[in-house]
Amino acid sequence: MAFVAAKCTQCGANIEVDDTKDAGICQHCGTAFITEKAINNYNTYITNNNNFAGANINVIGGDIKNLLEIANNSLEGGNGKEAFEYANKALEIKTDSNEAWLIKMKALEYVGTIGDPRVGEVVTCGKNAIQYVSIDKKEEMEEEVYEYYLSRALSLLVIATNQINDVVQLKKTFQTFSLVSVLTAAERTRQADSATVNILEGLANNALMLKLSVPEEKISNNDKYQNLVKAVANQYVEYSKGLTERYAIYGSKLLDSAVEARRKTLDLFKGGLNEENGKVVSKNEINNDSANNGCYIATCVYGSYDCPQVWTLRRFRDYTLDESWYGRLFINCYYAISPTLVKWFGETKWFRSFWKERLDKMVFRLNEKGVDNTYYNDRH
Repeated sequence: MAFVAAKCTQCGANIEVDDTKDAGICQHCGTAFITEKAINNYNTYITNNNNFAGANINVIGGDIKNLLEIANNSLEGGNGKEAFEYANKALEIKTDSNEAWLIKMKALEYVGTIGDPRVGEVVTCGKNAIQYVSIDKKEEMEEEVYEYYLSRALSLLVIATNQINDVVQLKKTFQTFSLVSVLTAAERTRQADSATVNILEGLANNALMLKLSVPEEKISNNDKYQNLVKAVANQYVEYSKGLTERYAIYGSKLLDSAVEARRKTLDLFKGGLNEENGKVVSKNEINNDSANNGCYIATCVYGSYDCPQVWTLRRFRDYTLDESWYGRLFINCYYAISPTLVKWFGETKWFRSFWKERLDKMVFRLNEKGVDNTYYNDRH
């Protein structure tokens, strides 16, 4: 068997063919060819271009128009991996092809992963597509690239939010650890969950990178960008709230410094929004309070995290128990045990009656001692 250089008669890419066979299939575009014609096609090109046999036979001399057409068709057909490969082949022939850079930018969505969405490459491809387009089409290209950046940022945050709110397995993990030891269950669950949280935090950071790649002056003057940025910022708030709820499952909280950092990040996501749209997104919605925030049994008994009895108990927790090491130990044990108890028995009448009688007495004594029962925001 002998392989020789040839050129596809359809897409123009250089290929290797078995000259003992009458025909073959192009490995690039899938088109059937007659071996003799493909070899002659290659030799004619070499002669006309003063090239030499053996020089990068996979790409050099390929017809960039056909490669781009195949890449674009693949992208439209949902075959992002193939689109990515053909865009790269086109760029090997013509590195300043704005079309190839644009296709590659969009195809990266298909070849990236949750752990590595390859956002840095997406931004670079978009910049190159803008850089190499003709002046008269630059504005149009900018709009396509920037709209893609923002749409991709939104999709990454949607993925992160959906994943952060998927806590079924996490709750099972916590329950399993609780059966082994209620004292270590919270910490062991936190450690087991850290890898997942890190990946999702990475998605949120990549979304921010995409958003910051759109100049604020462009956002402020474009209604479409305004709507996309507003959606992205609101999605970041939802993601942060989901993270807080996730932490609460094993009794953890965001540190105050982390809450402040997230509010600053939200300001970056909101950058470029006009005053009206900016008001729709509130950084006050980012805090370290979950819907339950640890008062699982009290919330179950009284039906709300925000009611006079629970406000009293939360003040007692934050300003009395949390001030001593043994008080903090009690809080940690409570966080470790109570979610499981509520999950198993929270809907039963005897469970609520049992705890309501005891909590009512405790709340009454605390109120007598001066612990207020008015509206309260958790201290930590």
